[in-house]
Amino acid sequence: MITLYRSGQFTDLKPTGNVADSEFVSKRETAVSEKKSLQVILISRRMQHHAKASGYDRLIDYLNGRVIHPVSHWSLAHRTLTRSLRLLITRSNCSWYHRDALYSELCAAAQWYRQKGQVFHFLYGENSYRYLGSLKSKSSRNSIICTYHTPPEKFNMVVNEKKHLAQIDAAVVVSTAQMDFFATLLGPHKVYYVPHGIDVDYFKPKDINNPTDDGALRCLFVGTHMRDFTTLAETWRILNKAAKAYRLDVVTSSKYQHCFKGIKDTHLHFGISDQKLLDLYQHADAFVLPLSDCTANNSLLEAMSCGLPIICTDLPGARDYVNDTCTLFVPKADAKAFAEAIASLHADKKCRQRMAISSRALSLDFSWRKVSSKIQEVYQHVVANQLGRSGA
Repeated sequence: MITLYRSGQFTDLKPTGNVADSEFVSKRETAVSEKKSLQVILISRRMQHHAKASGYDRLIDYLNGRVIHPVSHWSLAHRTLTRSLRLLITRSNCSWYHRDALYSELCAAAQWYRQKGQVFHFLYGENSYRYLGSLKSKSSRNSIICTYHTPPEKFNMVVNEKKHLAQIDAAVVVSTAQMDFFATLLGPHKVYYVPHGIDVDYFKPKDINNPTDDGALRCLFVGTHMRDFTTLAETWRILNKAAKAYRLDVVTSSKYQHCFKGIKDTHLHFGISDQKLLDLYQHADAFVLPLSDCTANNSLLEAMSCGLPIICTDLPGARDYVNDTCTLFVPKADAKAFAEAIASLHADKKCRQRMAISSRALSLDFSWRKVSSKIQEVYQHVVANQLGRSGA
């Protein structure tokens, strides 16, 4: 079951709004019986820094629906159209809303009137949704669902104007840390927590018959978004003073290389292939993730799926995905505590092995197959409510 947020607590999926229980059951049964004919429009986008097997857009591989992708090659016609409407981009008051998002919404608008009962799902609501809801003033027969990925503070920085949110029928959030915020904006009956997914068939542990053991603990760090590079660098300065050997592989953007200048036993990787990234996960002894904030985190899920023990900043968004069986949680911006946690793993190989097994086992709960099934439940629930409101 998915989790619906209501009155400050989490509950199983139940009827909401003005639909009576018996009527809701009837409407939902109708929606479920029409599942195969339900028209889902997925407004997708691809984050360039994600590996091919990573990212929330992987959801489209597990759902039946028409996909609207951002334009990959901008023709003269594309450029002319969006240029004529560039004022809409300026007035969006969304710093991540660009011409590709506008064009995707135009494509969605062209689909809006083709049939009733359609579900329009924006996979990255912060980036892609702004104007489609205005069509509801002429026809409210379709539903709009947005998945939101940013924590509240970041969301307020990115989305300055929030009036357009009133037209969406449901917000899917990927962390319980977002629930109160969106419940206040939209009403608790519109907010659903469905976790991010991971490709557990691609990201998996590698059997190594004769692993190299030179006494060093090989740690891996991956990412740029909301990462605490200051704490990571200071952690390694502390560990460099220890008698034992520690190696750190850092997969990130080249603009952060200055953070590690003069720190020994750090190996920086920029623009690497997907295979190289997988190799780094599969040959690491532990995954280190200092964060400034987070909701869902691709690299955390990838490390779990590859069966790595984890040392991570103690944040609610992280605890939605990992627990004490596979993770050593560390206070925010505490380099000394990070160093001590890493050193404790170096000293206890059996503990690392137990955590590795737990990490992989826990990741299976977030397989895309399971997550996509929960998303489909959201669709059915939203459509059932729509039928109840319309009296269809």
